[in-house]
Amino acid sequence: MKIAVPAALVAFVLGLVSGLVFLRNHETGDAEKSASAPPVDTSANDLAGRATAAEKKAEEREADLAKALARVRELEAQIPKGDGKPVKKKPKTPEEVAAYVEELRGRIPELVEKKDGKALIKLMHELASLGEAGYMSAIEVSGILAQDVESGKLTLGISQNEFYMAFSGPMVPVMVWGLEQGEKVPAGFRVGAAYGLPWQRDVDAGKVFLEALKTEKNADVARALAENLSGIVKPEMAADLAAAAKANLENPAVLPSIIQSLGNISSDEAVKYLEEFARSDNESLRNEAELALIAVHPPAAGLLVTYTAPNSQAETAGMKRGDIIVSYNGQAVKDLEALREEMNRTGGDSLVTVMVNRKGEMIPLTIKGSKIGINGKAVAPK
Repeated sequence: MKIAVPAALVAFVLGLVSGLVFLRNHETGDAEKSASAPPVDTSANDLAGRATAAEKKAEEREADLAKALARVRELEAQIPKGDGKPVKKKPKTPEEVAAYVEELRGRIPELVEKKDGKALIKLMHELASLGEAGYMSAIEVSGILAQDVESGKLTLGISQNEFYMAFSGPMVPVMVWGLEQGEKVPAGFRVGAAYGLPWQRDVDAGKVFLEALKTEKNADVARALAENLSGIVKPEMAADLAAAAKANLENPAVLPSIIQSLGNISSDEAVKYLEEFARSDNESLRNEAELALIAVHPPAAGLLVTYTAPNSQAETAGMKRGDIIVSYNGQAVKDLEALREEMNRTGGDSLVTVMVNRKGEMIPLTIKGSKIGINGKAVAPK
């Protein structure tokens, strides 16, 4: 591969050539001025002589330029030739990396004082790019940014969107690493990783979450991991989800989401696990599995009730998890939005009949007031 000679070198060589040509012309001009020659001869012979002299000077200049270009090629040949690949920097020793991390950390107070959030993000990324040696320091910076953004103060000059977008690129391996480290890393960062990693295409977040759930002891982190599993699970994860369910039988914040993820897969293997759990002696596991099976094979189209609020109209009327709301005040209900529209149309103090399908049986319930107090998901027979 031919490497271009630096412009300064070429300019230097060509400058020498130009200087020589100028000196030659200058000396010739002085000699012509000092000679006491007769008046200029304009005869044909004299004109021909001048033309010949000019042509000779031009040839000399071309020869000088050719010599200069030849010298440039000689110098170019002396420059080591590469293979077209980027030159790799010599890797730093662990001691050098550690010293550089401390140097970068030393900039944090100054940037916080200047309220320069963008520079803090850049610093966080630089620390993250140093590998595990810089991960904890990058997490430290992320905590400073998170406190400012999530408090709503925004004194560092970055928006929520800028903050969330910062957790990409070099921060992706930091989030994976953070979940692997468990309690060694602040819980707030691990919760953030549970919400951030599902958006990253270059990491299998489902696999990372399932592995983290095996050892995660913090309830908030475990809940965040489980809740964010439902949208990223794959059919081949059925066995791992079943194992996670068995490992979290006594964790009411995690078990429902894991079972829901199994239901979302709805593969033959996943359904077999749900059917097994529906026969379990553990009441929590059995109830969650039964609910998931109704969602997989609903007896009717409508809104599957997944939650009833304590002391709500739904609870008072006898509505249960697993009921499918088919109609409200005579109008078909397909999803939660349709139910809200019908409730708003009816009014707050009216007595309304709500038809629910409970394991294939149609049951009328009377609801007073527009606030039923439920949550649910749309279902329909396949």
